Amino acid sequence: MPSHPPARIDRPGDMFIHHLVATAIIAISLLLPGCHQSEHHVDEQGSLWDGYEPFVPMDEEPTYHVMEGYDPQWQEYLREGIERARAYWGSYGPTHVWIVGAEDGDSIDEDATEAFLDEYCNWRTAGTTRTMTECRPHAQRQFLDVLRRGDPEAYLSVVRETDVHMAELVFINVHEWYFEEDVIPDPVLRGIHEYTHVFQQSVGRMPTWMMEGGALFSEAWLPSLDGRRSPEEIMRPIMIIARDIDDPDVSIADMEEIETAPEHVAKYYQELAYYSGAWATVFMVYESPTRSVEALRDSFYPMVAKIGWEEALPRYVSMDSTTEFYEQFEVFMDLPIEEQLAILGEIQP
Repeated sequence: MPSHPPARIDRPGDMFIHHLVATAIIAISLLLPGCHQSEHHVDEQGSLWDGYEPFVPMDEEPTYHVMEGYDPQWQEYLREGIERARAYWGSYGPTHVWIVGAEDGDSIDEDATEAFLDEYCNWRTAGTTRTMTECRPHAQRQFLDVLRRGDPEAYLSVVRETDVHMAELVFINVHEWYFEEDVIPDPVLRGIHEYTHVFQQSVGRMPTWMMEGGALFSEAWLPSLDGRRSPEEIMRPIMIIARDIDDPDVSIADMEEIETAPEHVAKYYQELAYYSGAWATVFMVYESPTRSVEALRDSFYPMVAKIGWEEALPRYVSMDSTTEFYEQFEVFMDLPIEEQLAILGEIQP
């Protein structure tokens, strides 16, 4: 196995907005339990996109692997989100979902962890030159070390060593994201977010802001189609955070590749890639001829697959270049927040 974790895309835990309190002064309370920008890893191939091959269309749903003894409800929440995203974006893979966790007060059963590691490494080494001996230390770090620390994590990694590249969705200590007062359980949103990355990886290379922002927008948009929550409930607070960056010289134009971003940009990874990126996705839809999210799915992403995102983006929004898009988006980001939120009501399913 590689000496570093596989290339992966995270949905950071400190991105999750637990609740919004509206008073004379708007207070936003953030939960801080998950993957942080410093934990964004790639393997020895360098970039997430090195050696890229798209995930392939398939009817089969993902294969789930859960450590014995972990409450089945966490798999069901994740499955709900994954299936919602799969129904909307399309079914791609092969996708395997690996779930481990131990709730507060629960002991970690050594037989269960050994069985889980065996199952993972048997799958991870099949059809490759890797050995179980190489896999076990990697799997220990990837799963059990995080499990025992009590940290929650959620990410997609790409298995590149097999003839057909595979999607590996990893969820650790999912229970840490659950709060009874949430309208939609956050593990459901984690499932939506990470499976949206599977869809994106079936399309072609995209900038970091488009990947993470698109997945966060998916969390806001898909529940609204079922009438479960307005997109504004996520989009308002993340706009407030995105507008609060204290460096006026950085923007999503600097967040095309997190792996190569300079330190002064990378420290705003979440604000730029996730929060501004989600609003840039809304702005793309708003500036498109139909203002339709379905057209984003059915027209823009196939265009990315055909001609690349750098040409597809300005063509889709009827601008001359990506530079013009970035400039127009910065103008939008300087508008009063109520004007920004108003465009959510103008985009169409």
